[in-house]
Parts: sequence; structure tokens; C-alpha cells
Amino acid sequence: FPVTIAEGLARRIVEGDIVFVDPSREAKHGDRVIVRLDDHAEATFKQLLIEDGRKMLKALNPEWSPRYIQINGNATITGVVIGKWVPE
Repeated sequence: FPVTIAEGLARRIVEGDIVFVDPSREAKHGDRVIVRLDDHAEATFKQLLIEDGRKMLKALNPEWSPRYIQINGNATITGVVIGKWVPE
């Protein structure tokens, strides 16, 4: 499913880009994912990091705080980003 980016996140993804998400793909270390945190109403766009069995979400915008969020069952990954389309 397509998701429109509301604000710039990194050099590769900018405001107005449309990213395509595969909800059936299993997320692995380093994937960019759409994730919904249990205590937030909106989904967010982050990079998934998995190290020593621990999962963290890394903000793609280097100015975003907090830059890292540890997750342990308090988040649902709704899909893995598989590409983007830039409107002309």
C-alpha cells in the first residue's frame, strides 16, 4: 500500500514522496518500516534495528528526538518499505 510522506525524513525520502509498503513481508534488521506504537494513534516511519535479540526503531530524520526507541511488544510493524515514487 502507498503512504505519502508528510515531512522530510532523510536525504533519500523527502516531503511529498510516496513510499510503497509490503504488509506481508517480514521485517528484518535494517529495513525501513511503517510501525504503530501502542501508545500512539498514528503510524510512524522508522528503521528497524535488531541486535542481540533486542529491537529498536531508529528515526530517519537525524534531528528527531528521541532518535532511538526500544520496542518489546509495544509496537506493531504494519509493513516493510519496498520502494518509493516521486511525483513529477
